[in-house]
Amino acid sequence: MPSRAPLCAGLAACALSLTPWSAAHAQRAQEVVDLIVREGPRAVAIRAETEVVSHEQAARRAWPNPSVAYSREGAGFTEFFQVEQSLPLFGIRDALSRAGVAAVRAAEAERDARLWALRADANSAIARLLAARAKVGVIDAAVARVARLIEMLRIREREGEGSRFDRARAEYELGEARRDAADAHVAVVEARAELVGLLPHGAPLPELTEPVVVARAVSDEATLVAQAASARAELRALRFAADQARGEVSVAHSVRGPQPHLIGGIKRADDDGERRRGGLFGVSVSIPLFDSGGREGARWDAEARRIESEHLAIEQRIRAEVAGAVAVLKARQDLVSTTSVATSADDLIEMADVAYREGDINIVALLDALRTAARSRARDVDVQLEARLAQVALERAVGGVLWP
Repeated sequence: MPSRAPLCAGLAACALSLTPWSAAHAQRAQEVVDLIVREGPRAVAIRAETEVVSHEQAARRAWPNPSVAYSREGAGFTEFFQVEQSLPLFGIRDALSRAGVAAVRAAEAERDARLWALRADANSAIARLLAARAKVGVIDAAVARVARLIEMLRIREREGEGSRFDRARAEYELGEARRDAADAHVAVVEARAELVGLLPHGAPLPELTEPVVVARAVSDEATLVAQAASARAELRALRFAADQARGEVSVAHSVRGPQPHLIGGIKRADDDGERRRGGLFGVSVSIPLFDSGGREGARWDAEARRIESEHLAIEQRIRAEVAGAVAVLKARQDLVSTTSVATSADDLIEMADVAYREGDINIVALLDALRTAARSRARDVDVQLEARLAQVALERAVGGVLWP
């Protein structure tokens, strides 16, 4: 049988050229994440919402503006110039201050929770981009490998040593591989767009050259649940929201006290043909006859009970999230450590190469071996991505950094 040494040498060289994903510059991804959380458009909007709440509560504590009035009576002559000022007394301002402080702290805790979720989204987007690029490398290498095979088959066909069917079958395989490569390149574009959407406007996307996943030690479930109970910002937000509800109850009850309204000014009037001027002073007091604050207080009491129930529900959900994330991560990391196909794929290609050279298999079996090796490598990248996303999910569930 004609020698197939050139063909085999090309296949072996191409197989050896497929190296693992580089692990250089391991801190660059974290720098991108920090930039997104610090200056990204979503981060800016999240922080702005906290500022809105802070200004709203400050406005509630402000003294009401005075009013100025002028009036003139024409039957005889009488004119008034007066200034009016409401006085929020009987503990209203103190109650508003307590409720406002709690509201701002709840907003800050909610901000921290949303920023933490944004950090997890950024880590996930980076992982998807790294995996998409890695898969492009795998599939492009497979395309190049089949293309080299076709060139060699064409040479052998011209020399009368090869089969037209072998070349046609390899060209069909090349078309399939190129379609897979097109899908892989589209996935890279989509992953880049997702990540760029999180970056500050005009910020360039650096070249990330990190591994898709690095194996991490996982603490026991009980430790992580306890950490989540103290770290999750949603729980802090609910605690402060409950404090705000109790403060609003105090504000509503403060309305029961009469609220004075002071009036002072100057009066001028006719008196036996002479115009005289004198001072003017008055006090009006609101009477809580129809609205004593009871309905508003009841509403905030109900809100406090709702918050307490939601707090219990979220605590239970967090325990379930942490337990599930721990189990998934351990399973994913075990799969990564046991299913790396870099060596086995090389062995498969080498064995198929030898068998084809010796006439033990035909071109269909050789192409099947090449396709299987490429798909195994691509699936290996998917397994690494799933493991990395599981790490991100666990950190999201715990609410704190687990692997600095």
